Amino acid sequence: MLPTGLRGVARNPRTFRPAFLYSCQIHNSQVASKTVTEKVADVADKVNKKVGKGLASAIEAGERATEKTKETIGSSTETAKGKAESATQTVQETTESAKQTGREKFESAKRSAGEATEETRRKANEVTGKSSPRM
Repeated sequence: MLPTGLRGVARNPRTFRPAFLYSCQIHNSQVASKTVTEKVADVADKVNKKVGKGLASAIEAGERATEKTKETIGSSTETAKGKAESATQTVQETTESAKQTGREKFESAKRSAGEATEETRRKANEVTGKSSPRM
């Protein structure tokens, strides 16, 4: 070895660096190189992604349920509209029938009243006619 001014320091023959610098680099690993902040950030990122996936699947399930509900309500609404139209038509037919029956009964009562009035007049005339000659 060549005599140097550095005593007691081992040297690497290639770069003339002290050996203690290389000993630190030997124990360097990827896990050991992350700081606590980086580790927390990685864990938070993983948790965030898992929660995001869970929420996305829940939202999709909600959307599917909403679509199914819309389809069910749509068919129920159409059925209800059909029944309402049928009921409306039945009510209209019943109303017309009742009106017609009412008209017929009114006309019949009117005829009966007219006939009764004529009968009363006739009888009144008969009574008047019979009673006046007797007087």
